[in-house]
Amino acid sequence: GLQLAGTHLRMIQVPASEFMDKTQNNSRSSLLGIFINILLPVLILDYCSAGPANPLERPAGESFWHIGPVWALVFALSLPLVYGIRSLVVTRKFDLMSGVGMAGVLLTGVISIFVIGPEGRIHSATPWLFAGKEALIPLILAAAVVVSGSPLLNMFIYTPKLFDVRRIEQAVAANGEEQTYQRLLANSSWILAGTLVASSIGNFFLSLSFMSSVMRQPEAEQQVAYNVAIGSITWWGFLIIGVPILVALVFIMTRLIKRLGRLTGLTRDELLLK
Repeated sequence: GLQLAGTHLRMIQVPASEFMDKTQNNSRSSLLGIFINILLPVLILDYCSAGPANPLERPAGESFWHIGPVWALVFALSLPLVYGIRSLVVTRKFDLMSGVGMAGVLLTGVISIFVIGPEGRIHSATPWLFAGKEALIPLILAAAVVVSGSPLLNMFIYTPKLFDVRRIEQAVAANGEEQTYQRLLANSSWILAGTLVASSIGNFFLSLSFMSSVMRQPEAEQQVAYNVAIGSITWWGFLIIGVPILVALVFIMTRLIKRLGRLTGLTRDELLLK
């Protein structure tokens, strides 16, 4: 959920003067990111996990796309990881949300190595381990927002790529509203942190629910069910967590624009870069 919210957030971080020129490219990039990070892995986990763990032992008549739970998991996790590394190499810039996505993929891989036992049996601690992993990253980001305050707010929302920060701060100083300005940024940081905490809680219970259902399956079917559960967590996390986070981020930005206008006397067009 968090990774997809970041993908959509980048679409609204374009300077106003470049918006019309970049909208099409950003839309294509976001759609490609959704396809590679969400849709394709979910399809692989749902439809390719059937079959023997060793593809060389394929029974006669088995569908060619049934590559087994091990290779389905490997391919599904490799896609967002390779996509994130490629983006890092191409842009030569570290993107926080891409980094978060890659960290999540790596943690899923590490957990999978330790919880998948002989003949596909899944360790009984898996639901709690996976739920903790899903909750951990947004919780760390929330703590970082609280500790750092404005710096992470500037990275997520109050970015100099969108807001004319220098002009705003000059107007704030001229009006003698420095304290109110700092309180506004602090309040926005707390709202952002609260959004991330809500995401952490939602991720925890969503993952716990899906992974607990895996443990109720017969041992021989648990690894396939584990793969399907990862796909379900990814998809439903996007729908019921990622989308609300995006709405919350847009709300924070809209609120910030409105309050900054009152403090500075600047219009919306003056607050944003042209």
